[in-house]
Amino acid sequence: MTLKQKATYFITLGFFLLGLNLTAQTDSTAVSEEVVQVSGLVVTGDSLMPLPFATVFRIRDSRGTMTDAVGFFSIPVLEGDTIRFSSTGYIPRDVIIPNGGYKNRISLVQPMSRDTVMVNEAYIYPWPSRETFKREFMALGLDENTFSIGQQAIDPFDIYDRLIDVGLDGQASSSSELRQMSLEYATAGSIPTTNLLNPVAWAQFLRALKNGDLGKD
Repeated sequence: MTLKQKATYFITLGFFLLGLNLTAQTDSTAVSEEVVQVSGLVVTGDSLMPLPFATVFRIRDSRGTMTDAVGFFSIPVLEGDTIRFSSTGYIPRDVIIPNGGYKNRISLVQPMSRDTVMVNEAYIYPWPSRETFKREFMALGLDENTFSIGQQAIDPFDIYDRLIDVGLDGQASSSSELRQMSLEYATAGSIPTTNLLNPVAWAQFLRALKNGDLGKD
């Protein structure tokens, strides 16, 4: 074996041993991190009422779960992980899991404070009399065509068709989905309720009837 071959052999052996050492350290670190099952309730801070469908996730990998209709959740984490609780209209809260607790299980109740937005002061002054308001309103000089548009007869069926074409916005779609999930929880194991008085079901039926989707099935 030449000197060059010996040098290549020892360099390769050194990298191999270094890789085994790093792998052993990584495995020992992974084994030392205990899995902890965190369960509990998310409630409102002012009335301690359950907060349904709040988001509970690990900041480390942005994976988590959602509270059920009564605010209960359960999520597996590692020791030292940070859990974030968030819900629309409430201030997000972070909780650090320091240790595994009793038998690697931790129970907690997380209150959520409402996210209050402060606005600048607004001063509202009433008109002295109805005659003064009428005089000032007429002095605006509104276009007659603009005023006559509001006096035209509006077809309610035309407005309903336009609403169906527009569809739901983000907030309305989210609220509809949450109501549907809550209804499924409430009627679990029983006969489902009828949708004869459900406006969303009627809207879907009319949309399918208008688009001709009923005849395709």
